[in-house]
Amino acid sequence: MLNAWTLAASDPIDHVLPHNIIPITDDWGISNQLFMGVVAAVLVTVCFLYAASRIRVSGTGADAYITKGVFANLLETLCVFIRNEVAKPNLKHLTDKYIKYLWTVFFFILFCNLIGMIPIGAIAKVIAGLSGASKTTANQVSHWGGTATGNLSLNFPMAFCALVAIVYIGIKEGGFRHFLAHFSPGPGYMAPLLVPLEILGLLVKCGVLAMRLFGTMMAGHLVLAVFISLIPAAGLAMYGIGITVVLGGAALLILELFIAMLQAFIFTFLTTLFIASFAVVEHDDHAEHHEEHAAAVAH
Repeated sequence: MLNAWTLAASDPIDHVLPHNIIPITDDWGISNQLFMGVVAAVLVTVCFLYAASRIRVSGTGADAYITKGVFANLLETLCVFIRNEVAKPNLKHLTDKYIKYLWTVFFFILFCNLIGMIPIGAIAKVIAGLSGASKTTANQVSHWGGTATGNLSLNFPMAFCALVAIVYIGIKEGGFRHFLAHFSPGPGYMAPLLVPLEILGLLVKCGVLAMRLFGTMMAGHLVLAVFISLIPAAGLAMYGIGITVVLGGAALLILELFIAMLQAFIFTFLTTLFIASFAVVEHDDHAEHHEEHAAAVAH
């Protein structure tokens, strides 16, 4: 993030590092990034409660549901996109059964990423300075905010939830025997070699979900921090360098906004693929034709 958040810090990368803002013991506490994860969860809940209140039912059928308001329509559009373009092509007839989990994952990560782009710490520091607070207090509030998904302490639990979902849905929909068959796709005598590799592969897939999200969200902040650090290093030419940094930082900020949305999509998309690979998503042609016919009649 370009802005006063970085300029307000003595260390250009100070804003991307975790800081304990709620100490629990002398050695550890709740970091600013994990706290922002709680804030994101609360905002997701509040936003969707609001969106639900903007839905009106009039008549019967699919056209009976009318969503009022730009923000509510935006959330509804994103929900429809995740369902129709991400979940349904992979989960097929299981889509509506598990779409709520996928919606939760997508919007939680999206809100974490977007909130992380707001310079909350810099704003709080400026307000503290204007209100006459001490320098110590101003430095403390400068650590507020942060990107929750830029912390592996949050990303790994989300990856673990994905692992639980893969195992649970795979066993529930296909049965325990069918689930175990995925770990030994070759001849029986190859099982002692294949089973450990397949289990390791599943764990690595989930771990990579966390690492990819962490690395990507951290990268944008670090690049901007390096840009900002060029200003004082330039000496007398800092004003010319500063203009270049501002323009380049603005372009990077737009790119980071796109990446924030893209990473939420990728995490959700890969989670869906992993679930579909273990769940029973096969649908016979007759059943599929019956569903299409029923939908046509409903319209």
